[in-house]
Amino acid sequence: MLEGRNIIVTGAASGIGLAAARIFAGYGATLMLVDRDEAVRAVADGLPGAHSCACDITDPGALAEVIARFPALDGAFNNAGIEGAGGALLPVTDYPDEEFDKVVAVNVRGLWNCLKAELPALQANGGGAIVNTSSVMGWLGAAGMAAYSASKHAVVGLTRSAALEGAMLAIRVNAVLPGAVATPMLTERGFVANPDFAAAAASAHPMGRIARPEEIAEAAAWLLSDKASFVTGHTLAVDGGLSAR
Repeated sequence: MLEGRNIIVTGAASGIGLAAARIFAGYGATLMLVDRDEAVRAVADGLPGAHSCACDITDPGALAEVIARFPALDGAFNNAGIEGAGGALLPVTDYPDEEFDKVVAVNVRGLWNCLKAELPALQANGGGAIVNTSSVMGWLGAAGMAAYSASKHAVVGLTRSAALEGAMLAIRVNAVLPGAVATPMLTERGFVANPDFAAAAASAHPMGRIARPEEIAEAAAWLLSDKASFVTGHTLAVDGGLSAR
């Protein structure tokens, strides 16, 4: 499904990004895996033809340097993101300003930096596709998650605006909106910081469970492929029916 495509994956060292790296490689993509965690190098070493770069997307020039290593860019999965405050659910009045700034820096400004580097590269190659990871919290609000929710709403806005700008340039831009997913962000931080949330997460989804990272990655792979050739500006919920309530 992605045979012969050069694709960047950010946040590729763990969780959804790691699952995407493995699935995209299985579909034939040549990958550039990006993460601020040095573990991304080991991920790339385990996949045929994959490359890696340990860098921080909040650095405006970082991704442009990474893209320059590809002879041509065909797609990007902008997946890197953080939840903030170590996963703790905190009301707006108690949420540390510095933590809010960190969330916005990665989830919003980091995506902005990625798009500014990727869009010209895709245009130069005659087009391509971008998928951004938002969240079902990019549609909904949640008590204790205002910073994260606000940042993921911004991802939806950036996705739709970039899609309109890219439409006549053969560049498609879409977003996946996961519900709760079994990633370190949730299982190692969110559930530890909020035990009551751990007990309620599965039942909050009409399907009665949380997602596997691979389920989100498969949706992203489809959006990056020619099978979604007339899909742009779309926000695809992969949330077990949570947003349908």
